[in-house]
Amino acid sequence: MAGERTPLLANGNGNGNGTSNNNGYAAAAAAAAATDPSAGQVKAAPAAVSHTAFSVANRILLAGFLMAFTLGITQVPIVYVFRLMECDIFYKHNPPFSGPVEDRCYRRAIDAGTALQFSILGMSTSLSGVLNLFVCGYFIKLWGPRWSFVSQTSLIGLRVSTQIIGVAVGGRAGELIFQICQAIGIIGGPRGYQLVLNTAVGEAVAAKDRTACFGRLQGAIMLGTAFGYLLGGVLGDIYGIRRPFEVAFFLYVLSTIYGAIFLPNKTVVSGSSAQKRSSRGLDSFFAPLKIIVPRKYRLASGNVVKNYGLVFLAVGIFLGVFASGYAPLLLQMYATSEFHFNTTENGYLMFGISSIRGLFLLFLFPKIITAGRAFFNGKTTQPQDENTERQLVNGEVTPACPEDMGTAGAGGGGGEEEIEEEEALLQRGPEHERNEEEEEDTGTGFDLMFVRWSMAIDALVTLLAGFSSAAWQVYLAGILLPFASGSAPAAKGVMTELCPPHQRPDAISAITVVESAAMLVTQGLFGLIFAAFSEIGKPNLTFFCNAGIAVLGFMVLSLARLPPVDSKRVDDDEIQAEGGETQAGST
Repeated sequence: MAGERTPLLANGNGNGNGTSNNNGYAAAAAAAAATDPSAGQVKAAPAAVSHTAFSVANRILLAGFLMAFTLGITQVPIVYVFRLMECDIFYKHNPPFSGPVEDRCYRRAIDAGTALQFSILGMSTSLSGVLNLFVCGYFIKLWGPRWSFVSQTSLIGLRVSTQIIGVAVGGRAGELIFQICQAIGIIGGPRGYQLVLNTAVGEAVAAKDRTACFGRLQGAIMLGTAFGYLLGGVLGDIYGIRRPFEVAFFLYVLSTIYGAIFLPNKTVVSGSSAQKRSSRGLDSFFAPLKIIVPRKYRLASGNVVKNYGLVFLAVGIFLGVFASGYAPLLLQMYATSEFHFNTTENGYLMFGISSIRGLFLLFLFPKIITAGRAFFNGKTTQPQDENTERQLVNGEVTPACPEDMGTAGAGGGGGEEEIEEEEALLQRGPEHERNEEEEEDTGTGFDLMFVRWSMAIDALVTLLAGFSSAAWQVYLAGILLPFASGSAPAAKGVMTELCPPHQRPDAISAITVVESAAMLVTQGLFGLIFAAFSEIGKPNLTFFCNAGIAVLGFMVLSLARLPPVDSKRVDDDEIQAEGGETQAGST
């Protein structure tokens, strides 16, 4: 990415049939030369790539870390705040507590009430998040990543300001303020900012690196969440339960300013003719819903078949998130109820889960994907020549992966150079846009297998967590759970590979909508289940329900299949133009 924007560069001019072509570098050079005669001569790559600490990709990753850190500061205190408010409500209608003050709120009725009210909060948050994805996706098409990000961060800050009021009011009124004001998240919320960052990174990464880079972004977000959990718990214990919300509000203001200054303003895909044609009206608003449908592929024989891989992938991910999405919160509530964890201990627990997950996604996940694809495809991993690792954009050598972005050109490029390259990229007409039927990466098969077995591991760990009978076992479950966390970025990689390039933002929106809908269901249903089991003194049975649903998700994902080898994706319009379809079955 020499400058603000980089197109989604492939390693070849693929035809959508899963075969590879090694002429990507030359094709990119030709396209650059056709656009700008002065760019026809390839500039020599430097002997060693100098990684700039503030490249465009790193700015995106830092934005994800900063937002997740800020959001995480309030997550542990919110659970404790609801417990305190429910405790006050309980003793308004019951005799005063006469035992030690530290045991005042440890009652089964209070546990059940906290779980119920927090589930209502979770459902309102998730419902707002689902709607927010449609709104934010539309914002991205209209405004680009920078101002879409600013709209999300500023409104999340407004929501936190209402939570400060809720903490001050307390009781049932305080709970209602928390729950009702989550509706602000319909226009601007956490799901929206993650969609913005995933879209910005997803459009700037070559096909072979896209899945790993989704994982890195998710890892940065998880690390931010981890440190936010830790700081939030400590702030709540030392300075009072209101202070974390005040600090979060201040950091949201800083995040908004950061996004307005440092994030890229537009993307190449958003400037493409195909995207412009699809970015108008209500049809664009609901475009993500049209992604998860069976796709038609033409076989080498000429027959056309339907592939249901996207449908089974979406259903499997829904069941997986439905099963495991409640697990971190369940561990926190279970530890609070059974082992009397306070905000600091819960902060340590959530810090451990999120930091291990972040480190896994940042460092181990990309290596697993790379090695797994090489093994899955029957290849040996070989170091590639430096010139084939990078792609050419407007005569500048540009790395294919985010951590190398912004290093091409003279010293990373100045503001004037960035503007010139942005204009050059956006001025490229349809004749220079990549073939819409871009090459599907041959490693997608391993990505799909990885999604399946991640879910199986998650089911096993969740099942074992249900047998926890000591505090250290809860921490152990928190350490093991993150190692099954690669299913989300791997699913995004599969989803984007099965869609045309101009539909990739909608594909990312679609898989995120599925995850958000699953979170809505799991926080509502499993919150009620946990409350019911808490009433009978068996809250650990909720873990077994989670594990059972995860097994079902694994079974559904086993039905997902990639398109047949040597097939080519076709649209209904193409089939009708050819005078009909020769149906050969389904895959």
